[in-house]
Amino acid sequence: MPRPLFISHGAPDVLLRDTPAHRAMQALGTQAAPDAYLVISAHWQAGDLQITSSAAPETIHDFRGFGPALEQVQYPAPGAPELALALSKELAAGGLTIRLNERRGLDHGSWIPMALIRPTADIAVLQLSLPRQSDADSIKLGEALRPLVDRNIQIIGSGALTHSLADSLDTVEDAPPAAFATAFRDAMIPALERNDLAAATKWRQAPFAQRNHPTPEHFRPLLVAMAAGGQPGHCLHTSWSRSALAMDIWAF
Repeated sequence: MPRPLFISHGAPDVLLRDTPAHRAMQALGTQAAPDAYLVISAHWQAGDLQITSSAAPETIHDFRGFGPALEQVQYPAPGAPELALALSKELAAGGLTIRLNERRGLDHGSWIPMALIRPTADIAVLQLSLPRQSDADSIKLGEALRPLVDRNIQIIGSGALTHSLADSLDTVEDAPPAAFATAFRDAMIPALERNDLAAATKWRQAPFAQRNHPTPEHFRPLLVAMAAGGQPGHCLHTSWSRSALAMDIWAF
């Protein structure tokens, strides 16, 4: 059964650059194929939980400045309306209300890693919104998703272990990692390895937390994946992009 994943998706052009992170995401696709992918991306937050229910979700190009080639890429993976409805009912039975959203497509936190993992786009991809309210709500969502592992659904939390755009966007891809970013990552690793959610929710106390995560939405998909897995974390990949972006991939 597929272990829940946390993927640091980096800048959108990871899709086009031959980097270690690019190759690591491709390698994820060599594992046994799931029946469906369920992605919780940092780029879709909602006060009320929502799940994509379109049979053919559009490719959302929610970025600028990375060139026309990337802005023209399409990822035509099918949706799964019946599965979305079933999941909404199952999660409702567990105390979570999830609204079907037929118009929402896949944002770049979803389709860019998926285009590397499953370039054939032949397996259904659903996207579930990230709770806007708190770390605790992200953990609650992850715990509710845990039974999906036994149904061969690949859960992916897509965010960033470090996410200082101010320090990364004008930096070359292969710049050495910044000390403030490595300090934060190093402080978080023990919690990930133990799947210690209580320790992980103290991320704001880690060194340079505000600089690495000025807002929490790129960290919280990690909490979802940890809670969904419920097992000690295994680091599948670590590298750096643009000095300040830790490109970690973890399985839980």
